[in-house]
Amino acid sequence: MIIKKKKVFIVYFSPAGSTRHVAEVIEKQFLTLGAEVSSFNLAESSCDIAMTISQQMEASEGNSCLFIGSPVYVSHAIPLVMKCIAELKENTGAFAVPFVTWGGACSGISLYEMGKELISKKFTLLGAAKILALHSLMWQLEDPLGKGHPDADDDRMVEELVNHINQKLYEDNPEGIKLSDLAYQTKENHAEMEKISLQTAKAHMPERTIDTELCNQCQVCSDVCPADAVTFTPYPDFGHGCVFCFNCLKKCPEQAIHADLSEIWQRIRDRAAFFSERPYSQIILSLTERLQK
Repeated sequence: MIIKKKKVFIVYFSPAGSTRHVAEVIEKQFLTLGAEVSSFNLAESSCDIAMTISQQMEASEGNSCLFIGSPVYVSHAIPLVMKCIAELKENTGAFAVPFVTWGGACSGISLYEMGKELISKKFTLLGAAKILALHSLMWQLEDPLGKGHPDADDDRMVEELVNHINQKLYEDNPEGIKLSDLAYQTKENHAEMEKISLQTAKAHMPERTIDTELCNQCQVCSDVCPADAVTFTPYPDFGHGCVFCFNCLKKCPEQAIHADLSEIWQRIRDRAAFFSERPYSQIILSLTERLQK
């Protein structure tokens, strides 16, 4: 009997690099297991990723799985990730595993929203994961939330998830997880999180200023912007597509971009104390697998 090699697609958006790290661990482990892997960074790819993946999934006749990852911003997955899911074709017969990285404040309802959209496209969810990471807005601090993460233990957890999913892909009718498995916030908190968005949070973000004496218009800030939201008029101007990752500030070689993040740091710590979310990193499997573990 000929056993078809499984096709795995990994799609992610990763302004700070943490989600990319998890995606790379997933890819490496699947390659070790003999799967065929295609990886796409939404910030870099020029092709129509959703259409490309959908066509290949249909051709694989149920022998494929999509891992799709996002950092958590203001309790949600990045809009670009949700847009990619929304553009996938329905009824490809494929499986899916959403995963997120979060900075220790709150992982929000990101996995739930990603899972809900994937299910609406008739994907079977085989699992999910949330992985702790250095909070992307606290890189300047000595004691940031998520310091040192993802670490070796997080990587082993991701590898365990891949091992489980790989095994399920060879089953005739693999058991999936339910959307309710991803609704781990309280009903009250879930309802509140649905009311907020990255767009509304932008009003509370600190203003960035440009030191025109230092700025030499090198365009590094534009090059490192994952949302392609920086234009020059003649100095850097930040458009509506900005996701406030502050890569422009972090990576400016002349240190010409400034923003006071101190108030945000306190709000982040207050949010972490309020939710006290545990566990920090977690893989979510089917009920049967949870009972077996």
